[in-house]
Amino acid sequence: MKLAHLHRIGFSALAVCGALSLPTASLAQSKETGPNGKPRWSVSWGWNWDGYSNSDIHFSGSDHNFTLKNVSAKDKQDELSASTMTKWLNPSKMTLPQTNARVAYQLDSDTAIALNLDHMKYVVSDGQTVNASGYYGSTTYAAGATQLLNPSFMHFEHTDGLNVVTLEYEKQYPLAGYQGARAFWLVGAGVVVPKSNVTMSMIGQTRNDKFHLAGYAVNGAVGLEKDFATDFFIRSTAKFGHVNMNDVVTSARGDKASHRFQFSEFSITAGYRF
Repeated sequence: MKLAHLHRIGFSALAVCGALSLPTASLAQSKETGPNGKPRWSVSWGWNWDGYSNSDIHFSGSDHNFTLKNVSAKDKQDELSASTMTKWLNPSKMTLPQTNARVAYQLDSDTAIALNLDHMKYVVSDGQTVNASGYYGSTTYAAGATQLLNPSFMHFEHTDGLNVVTLEYEKQYPLAGYQGARAFWLVGAGVVVPKSNVTMSMIGQTRNDKFHLAGYAVNGAVGLEKDFATDFFIRSTAKFGHVNMNDVVTSARGDKASHRFQFSEFSITAGYRF
C-alpha cells in the first residue's frame, strides 16, 4: 500500500472522529475522567493500516552471511466485504486482521498512561530486484550483484505479526464547543515480539514459527477521541515510529536476521471506560 494512500485513509479516519465530535443533544453526556472518583481505566480495540520505509536486511547463519539492500515491504489487508467483517468480528479470529489493543489509566483530567499493542503485518514484496552482498551456500555475490526476491529464493514476512508492545504517555486537549471530544498526542517506547514467517528456500530452511523478542520500537502519535453513550468512545490515531529488529529468528534451526525501518500507522478503535 502506497504511503500517499495511507495518508488518505488516515485523514479520512480522523475525519470520522471529527464528525462524531459535532454537538448533538441525542448523545448522552459522558463521564469526565480525572481525580474526583470518575472512571480512570479504559480498554479499546480496533484496526490499523500501515506503511513501511525500505530497509537493508542482514541474514546470518552457519552457511550464509548476506545483506539484501533497500528492500520494500507492505502491510497485509483483506478486501473489505461482508465476509471480511464477519471474520474480523469473530472472537476466535480476532487476531487475524491488523488490530490494536490498549489498556489505559487516566492520571488526571488530561493525562494518561497506557499499555498498547500494535498488531501490524509486514510482508516483503515478492518480485522485486534488490542489490545484494555476501554469500549463501556455494553462492557468493559479486560487487554490484542483484537478487530477485521470490518464493523459490526466499519469502520474508512478520504476519503473526509485527507485534509492537509499548508503554505510552498521552496528553489530551478538550475541543471547545464540542462536548466529549478531545485531541491528543502521545509518545511511546517498547519491544517488538514478532512471529516471523521466513522461508529460505535457497538453503533449504523452513520457518521458525515461534514468538521471539526481536528488538525495540519508539513512536509518536496524534489523534481525536469522541465520547458517546456515557462510557464508550471512539479514537482515530495517526502514528509514526521507528523499529529496530536486531534479533529476528529466520529458521527452525535458529538462523538470524536484522533490519531497521520506519512505519506509519492509521487506526480506528472503539473503547469503554470503567
